Amino acid sequence: MTITCDTELRPHRETTELQFAFYRNGHNVQGFSLSNQYGVPSAQLEDSGNYTCEVQTPTGSVRKRSSVVTIHIQGAAARPVLSVSPNWAPILTGDSVNLTCNGARPAQGNESYTWYRGNSQRTGVERQTYVIHRARREQSGRYQCQIDAGDRSAAFQLTVSDEKLILQAPPGVHEGDELILRCHHPPDYRTSDTTFEFREEPINRSLGSDSVLPLGKAQANMSGPYRCKTKLYDKFHDITHNYTSPVEHLSVTELFSPPQIKVRPDQVTEGDHMTITCDTELRPHRETTELQIAFYRNGHNVQGFNSSNQYGVPSAQLEDSGKYTCEVQTPTGSVRKRSSMVHIHIQELFNNTQIKVSSDQVTEGDHMTITCDTKLSPHRETTELLFAFYRNGHNVQGFSSSNQYGVPSAQLEDSGNYTCEVQTPTGSVRKRSNVLYIHIQGENIHIFV
Repeated sequence: MTITCDTELRPHRETTELQFAFYRNGHNVQGFSLSNQYGVPSAQLEDSGNYTCEVQTPTGSVRKRSSVVTIHIQGAAARPVLSVSPNWAPILTGDSVNLTCNGARPAQGNESYTWYRGNSQRTGVERQTYVIHRARREQSGRYQCQIDAGDRSAAFQLTVSDEKLILQAPPGVHEGDELILRCHHPPDYRTSDTTFEFREEPINRSLGSDSVLPLGKAQANMSGPYRCKTKLYDKFHDITHNYTSPVEHLSVTELFSPPQIKVRPDQVTEGDHMTITCDTELRPHRETTELQIAFYRNGHNVQGFNSSNQYGVPSAQLEDSGKYTCEVQTPTGSVRKRSSMVHIHIQELFNNTQIKVSSDQVTEGDHMTITCDTKLSPHRETTELLFAFYRNGHNVQGFSSSNQYGVPSAQLEDSGNYTCEVQTPTGSVRKRSNVLYIHIQGENIHIFV
């Protein structure tokens, strides 16, 4: 859940910095910051309430509060999740399996459960767990469950096979899950020389007990056709046969979508508050997975991994230009994805700051005017600028709206190295001119006899 506090600065004051805070039922839930958004990664019932936001200037000289909006978090709308135990698919005839219907909240004991195979309701089964004992082939199908009158769960495909040998995998494998394969056979047989193949190539890994092959953390490139081979010893007939399982096509579902990086505003000028957002989407049934996000400029980390999907620059400067990417990972780093690159160019608010003197040659007693010239960006021509002047590094006129420094009657001691400085009222953008040396010439005195 994301709550946004919107306001609009008046013309000629678009560069004013604002701070935002958020409240629920009158209690502060996010203190004043530059972000106009308050995010709740996984909304709970207790997040319901009356929300307001407050906007202020950095000094608090102007502060305004929004109207109240009531947010109600509904608890019954989430689809149930169907889990399987033992967590293998497909299964053999004669195997037993438990299907359990899990709601968004712990069961209270008064829920009503409905089970479906295909579009047909399974009569006589109204419990949270549907037990299939000694499965038969005709019990294969797409199973769903429903709690009370809510939505049905996603379908689980149960396949019951009468083969002598099958390859099993956990159903619904996502990136980052521990992926284990099993070469499964009826209990009356003993196995030896079990091997696994991926895309018809042997998998050279050590097997665990019960013909189990651990493959580590699941990755998208692990999707594809698998099968296993083994020797089965029939103790009743004292004979051994070579068997190959049917091919099983394993699909590893991505945990979250490839991240996308976005910048706001679309065109960033010096002094603007720049927000870079890293957007991704978790897949169904994994919406509560914690994700961490990091940001990079020109390949260098500018914000380490944390739960925020935003990187903010309170006052963008020219050196903030560059090629930005973001990276999203799970807390353990088992799944990590990087966005494509976006080039951000920070435009100058004003440029060509130059200092000039009214006359190339100033003589003692002359009126001397020093001017500080600069040019605002065409998109920000109404921005207020302040000017200051320095001689030999010492301030001779503090910041004011005048771009001129006047000396009514120049003296020899007014000679020196002059510079000027231009800034916005908040000082978020400040630039200094080149150095101009001004020499005050002494007045010629003629003596007549």
